[in-house]
Amino acid sequence: MKEIIELLEDIKEGINLKFRLLDEKNNVILDNLPYSETNISKWINIDGNTFKIVLDRENNNLFPLIEFTIVKLSSKDNLVEDLLEGRKNIDSLRSHSINIGNKILLLEVRDKKTVLDIVKNTYSDTDFYVSEVYDRISIIGNLEDEMEHALSLKHFIEEDLGDHAKVAISEIKDNSSEGFRNSYEEAVIALEIGSYFKIKPEIYIINNMFLEKAIFNISKEYLNELKVRYKDIFINFNYELFQTLEEVLACNLSLSKASKNLFIHRNTLMYRIDKIKKETGFDIRNFKEATFLYILYMNSKV
Repeated sequence: MKEIIELLEDIKEGINLKFRLLDEKNNVILDNLPYSETNISKWINIDGNTFKIVLDRENNNLFPLIEFTIVKLSSKDNLVEDLLEGRKNIDSLRSHSINIGNKILLLEVRDKKTVLDIVKNTYSDTDFYVSEVYDRISIIGNLEDEMEHALSLKHFIEEDLGDHAKVAISEIKDNSSEGFRNSYEEAVIALEIGSYFKIKPEIYIINNMFLEKAIFNISKEYLNELKVRYKDIFINFNYELFQTLEEVLACNLSLSKASKNLFIHRNTLMYRIDKIKKETGFDIRNFKEATFLYILYMNSKV
């Protein structure tokens, strides 16, 4: 809205055009047109906003030109889509956030328009580039602690805006158009895998998802075979056992780290691990058995 008004100001001053601009409630926004019975008006819609433009009757033929000019100039190029589809080269964006950024965040939300407007405003004074890309929202910039940043962003969208958000993160590995496209595709894949396996907390960092990606690419026939064969393997699991399985694997089978992250004594962790072995027949202290059990667990969620 602000950008459109600034654009209209430039047009008004640049060609010394006399016109009146009103919003959908007939509130005057811009006005340098003397009142006259010969004035005529027309409603137009620009970028989701409704305006009334009033001109002197003598300038009636200027309505199409004004509307076309405003719509054309107010439409912003989507740099990300241009890069992905080969219409632009990243070398042409020398000091742009896209060129100097090291991470791509891809958001999936329900009310994309509302979230996009507010997220754009949130990042307006930063070096991050925010845009709509196809059916998602992308945020590109330099990030060190991307998990903390994504958690904060997800919390803001869900708590303050009342929407539901999934966030995927990928690293821009090399400063080239092909590297950028690969990084974007990795973020898309992270969203697809995370959503498919219902991974919590719905923040998907592709660099940490190598095992999930491998499982995702196992043939569906084999996964269906496993699902039938082991259909009751987790039937007696409770939240604590699922939590223990996930955390031990997340900690690369380090029991001391897992017990610390779970806020439980090591003996309690050993008791849970023994219970998992009793229920499933697999010992998650063993790398191969733990990996196979995790495949069964992820497969059971879809």
